[in-house]
Amino acid sequence: MILRRISMLVPSGRQAEEVFRGLLLISVNRQHIHAMARSGVDLNELPAARISQRRGLTAHFESWFWDINLLLFFAAITTLLIGVWASEWLLVAGCVIAAVVSVLMDYHFSSQVHQAQIDDFDVPLKHGEFLLFVDVPRWRVSQVERSIRQLHPEVELGGVGWGIGALGI
Repeated sequence: MILRRISMLVPSGRQAEEVFRGLLLISVNRQHIHAMARSGVDLNELPAARISQRRGLTAHFESWFWDINLLLFFAAITTLLIGVWASEWLLVAGCVIAAVVSVLMDYHFSSQVHQAQIDDFDVPLKHGEFLLFVDVPRWRVSQVERSIRQLHPEVELGGVGWGIGALGI
């Protein structure tokens, strides 16, 4: 299942632990909370992010999806031109459908899933801040963000991305 990943920057470890406990109180599953800090910092009771989450594999997956979609689009356009040249109107119709589907998939993916990149958080992590990822269903994003803003105004919400729990990314 694809979950939305809320990224939160927290100024200190103590505050990160308070945010973590607050997330548990609003029924966020412990397995869907992940923490990162600069190397050498003890996370204490915070659940550490997996290697795949630390490397930003969702960004690589997003890039891979984009490349395949772009390839599909240009292949459809090239085949469409060949079909027009050869007067194969069934092939032309199929290519037009493939190109339209490609554009719609890209539009849906890019407008619905905004990826907060791990690289965006390098500087705050180097300065000692903690990064929490919270994976929740789409319908809970605004509820969780609202709760965090009310309970912990010092937390900076860094964006909403996505993750796939089954793949550990």
